[in-house]
Amino acid sequence: MANERSKDKSHEVVEKLGIGFNKLNNKFVNLLEENQKIKQQYKNHEEKIQEILRTNSELNEKNKEFLRTISELNEKHQEILRTNSNLIEENKEFSRINSELKSQLQEKDIQFEKLQQHTSNLEKQRNEESQQIQQLEMMKETLEKNLEVLKLDEIDENIIKALKENNEDFSSNFFNKGLEKDTEKPDIRVVVGLDFGVKYSGFAYSYVAVPNIYSNDTWNGEFGHLKTNTVLQYDDEYNNVLLWGAPALAKKPNRRTKSQNNERNNPVELFALYLSSLDESSKPKLPVDYKKAITDYLREIGKVIKETVVMRWPRVDYFKNTLLVITVPAEFSEKSKIIMRTCAYNASLIKEEYSTNLQIITEPEASVMYCMKNRENQVFAQSNTNIMIVDCGDDIVNLTTHNFINNHFGEITNKAKDSCGSSFINAEFIKYLRKRLGDKPMNLLRDNNYGQMQYLIQHFCKHCKTPFTGDNSDLIYELDIEHTTPVLLQYIANGKIRNTLEEDDWIIKIDFKTMKSIFDPVIQKILHLIKAQLNNTHETCSAMFLVGSLSESKYLQKRIKEEFNHQVNNISVPAQPIAAVSRGAVIYGLESINSNGTNNLENKDSVIPSRVLKFTYGIGLCLDWKEGVDPPSRKTSNGKVFKFSPLVRRGAVVEVDQVFSSSNHRPSLPDQIAMNFKLYRTSEYNAEYCDEPGMELLGELYIDLPDVHLGCDRVVTLGLSFDQTVISVFAIYEVTGKKYIIKLLCSEY
Repeated sequence: MANERSKDKSHEVVEKLGIGFNKLNNKFVNLLEENQKIKQQYKNHEEKIQEILRTNSELNEKNKEFLRTISELNEKHQEILRTNSNLIEENKEFSRINSELKSQLQEKDIQFEKLQQHTSNLEKQRNEESQQIQQLEMMKETLEKNLEVLKLDEIDENIIKALKENNEDFSSNFFNKGLEKDTEKPDIRVVVGLDFGVKYSGFAYSYVAVPNIYSNDTWNGEFGHLKTNTVLQYDDEYNNVLLWGAPALAKKPNRRTKSQNNERNNPVELFALYLSSLDESSKPKLPVDYKKAITDYLREIGKVIKETVVMRWPRVDYFKNTLLVITVPAEFSEKSKIIMRTCAYNASLIKEEYSTNLQIITEPEASVMYCMKNRENQVFAQSNTNIMIVDCGDDIVNLTTHNFINNHFGEITNKAKDSCGSSFINAEFIKYLRKRLGDKPMNLLRDNNYGQMQYLIQHFCKHCKTPFTGDNSDLIYELDIEHTTPVLLQYIANGKIRNTLEEDDWIIKIDFKTMKSIFDPVIQKILHLIKAQLNNTHETCSAMFLVGSLSESKYLQKRIKEEFNHQVNNISVPAQPIAAVSRGAVIYGLESINSNGTNNLENKDSVIPSRVLKFTYGIGLCLDWKEGVDPPSRKTSNGKVFKFSPLVRRGAVVEVDQVFSSSNHRPSLPDQIAMNFKLYRTSEYNAEYCDEPGMELLGELYIDLPDVHLGCDRVVTLGLSFDQTVISVFAIYEVTGKKYIIKLLCSEY
């Protein structure tokens, strides 16, 4: 029994060992299979590694070949650079020698011309003084003879008044003739166009001999902007300028503290509005006189102009060799232009002895010249074409329609304008923030931290307004208040608005729909303005040019093209539209030099526009008073009446130097030895008398009448012509052909 039990146990142990062995065997088999798989995977990886190594080897070979090629090219490049350097040095030396020789020759020529001119001037001055004395004596004799012939026992008040006017105008006439004396011929080598704007200003420049136009894009060390703000920052006493341009307006916030107050006076801006026709109530209150502000600003920007001219052309005498063309809005009066000229003189932009080196033109004139000169299409190929200029400025949008005939522009409709420029989109943005944040925080920001508010607007313009095209419907502009205007955090009171902003990490998200709502009120005004101008033209408009800061907006361009491409075949934006006015002013200056023959330049492709006269111009005639025709109140004691005789009427399109004349003027007395002609202008189309309201006396021209033996058969022809800023009045004594002329400075025609 014991053996059987022992056998059973042994059998059981063996059985268990067999089972264990089988399990181990199975595990071993599994391990072998797993090992085979691993070996296969390793083999596969090894093959891939070998393939990668082969590829790397090939790439290394190619890279070595590439490096060898680069090295060879570098050697060739270095050789070229060395050759160029030698050529440049040789060219510089040649240019230097040539420049010195040319300068020496020019200086000798100038000295010789000055000597000749001085001699000629002395001779002319002596002759003119002699003529003046003779004319005064002749006038005295004529008056005495006239009084004797008329047998007047007493002179009424009208004649006394006329004689006083004659005496004053006679003196004025000789003053004007003195201005006309031949002086040293202007030696203009550089033209600068200064766009003096209400909110932004900029300038462009060109060398006359090589007329490539450059726009200044460096302001107070900042690069890339074609304009800077028309803003000044004064000291506490408002005597000295601390900052000007963009630094005087916008102040980048300091993120280290959220509690900030203005540390300086508010900037002085919008002072140019005092030259406009706005009501006094609409002009900003200034802590300084507006003339001082204009002068101070012109002085600061003038420093940049002078430095730029001298740096680029060291041999140029800025005051002597530079023609400065300043642009002003079209609505500026003649008085405002005189103030502008005076401020430029006080700002040392010009000197008195070179006063003719300053010209003032309107912004529309400059814009149209820029668009015409930079045409890139065939729209001007037709001989008679109507062109519209849409100047989308910072505040005002100005529209002018011009007729293009034989390479000249002439305005054919009245100007149209509206306050819907770029700054009004900024105002819509602030209006939106008022809705989101409340009026009180925005008022506190404006009143206490004006610089930060302007920085906020600039941030919006750069990151949202400028990129907005109207097509990017997925646009999201994230305005980080804590980053752009941290001071707002203390101005927003506790409540729902503050809690919402804190949850959003003080970020306001402006989506596509909101951006359209900011743009559209302004865009819609511009579209209405253009539509009205097209309707007023009554003729087909062949092309439309968009200029000004807002014209760079892709969204505005898109809306205008969608609205008017069925009416206008060509709608385009010229290169650098924001600098169109300053660059157009340079073109104006260059063309003015060409048209006057100065510097012996050829007059190629002149683009000086024709003008539409705003006034009627004519002379006064002393005629017999006619009963039933002339009012009794205008009858003089000797039965005469002073009537207005027009030479050219308001609305006429005139070219530069086009002459308007009238002939067959004769002396009223056979022994008369002098005649005088008074030039008047009036805004009326059909004026009759010289003393009507609005009649303006511009000047008076005296001529002497020898050959008394011819009696009343001595014929005189009178005429006038319009230059860029001058009206020339002339009289020709037909008996001898002698010509008398005066020139009147008058930039508004």
